[in-house]
Amino acid sequence: MDHAVFGAVEISSSSTLSPRQAFEQWEALMSDAVAPTAIEPLRTGHWHGQVVSTQFDGFSVSRMQASAQRATRTSRMVARTTGEFLLVNIVLKGTNWTEQGGRTAETTPGTVAFFDSGLPLESRTTDNCLSTLVRAPMQMVLEHSGLTRAQLPTATAVPATGALGVVTGFFRNLAELPADDIARAVTVFGSDAAGMMASALLLSTGESAPAPTDSLYTRQQVLAFIRKNFTNPDLTVDEIAHACLLSRRTLYRVCEGFGEPGALVRRTRIAHARRLIRADPTRSLASVAAASGFSTDRHFYRAFREETGLTPGQFRDQLGRGGGNA
Repeated sequence: MDHAVFGAVEISSSSTLSPRQAFEQWEALMSDAVAPTAIEPLRTGHWHGQVVSTQFDGFSVSRMQASAQRATRTSRMVARTTGEFLLVNIVLKGTNWTEQGGRTAETTPGTVAFFDSGLPLESRTTDNCLSTLVRAPMQMVLEHSGLTRAQLPTATAVPATGALGVVTGFFRNLAELPADDIARAVTVFGSDAAGMMASALLLSTGESAPAPTDSLYTRQQVLAFIRKNFTNPDLTVDEIAHACLLSRRTLYRVCEGFGEPGALVRRTRIAHARRLIRADPTRSLASVAAASGFSTDRHFYRAFREETGLTPGQFRDQLGRGGGNA
């Protein structure tokens, strides 16, 4: 688990800061907290915006309120952006209209909507609209939920009631905590964030019960087995299939949209290795490799480079230089 990074910024036009200058600062803030986006005001005159943001373990949770605005994320911006995220909008006051993939979600207080940062979108808000925005690592959430990207309930406003309300309430309340309390909350609950977001997705799609072989339930079962056993260096595809009562052929079909089963195991091991290196940069890389389920250092180094583009040593060096995205 990474340490939480907390920030609070308020921008307001004044006699020394023109509305255009204030707005340009706001656009830069939003691009950092959510995703690179072109933003324009929907009214002239005074501009005001406020954002409180916490980042941890690949997640960003931001509480923001601003003058009426339009945000556009174009295909060109998508192509230039590194990292893909699930964007979650929980509106507390006002109205947000966001179009993506030919659908428009009208998100009002008491509703939640999901969006894919890997697709273009256009969003508009009413004046002083107040929202909690969550940016979650896409692959992590997909693996926890068992959903494929095509199954995401994007650009659809869903009532945040019942069990879904409990999940959205967690992120909404997290965004409202003071800095010291946020740090403690992230330490205790942060590792569960991906699971909670996955639950929100499943509740939004209406999936809650076991179903046939190549269903969400079976994918969840496979992913859960991998997460529980990835540290075993002798784990094989056949063992995964046998443990989940699947044929080898069915296992590959179940994993469509995520990659082959072996690739899932490798990705899970590398994610664990990165967490270990972040937690203790002085730990030997041989120890990290063994604790992450790699039978040899050579396999570890090759897999790490294939997944991250860096060797384990280069990754550790980036952390030492303060590389925030390592």
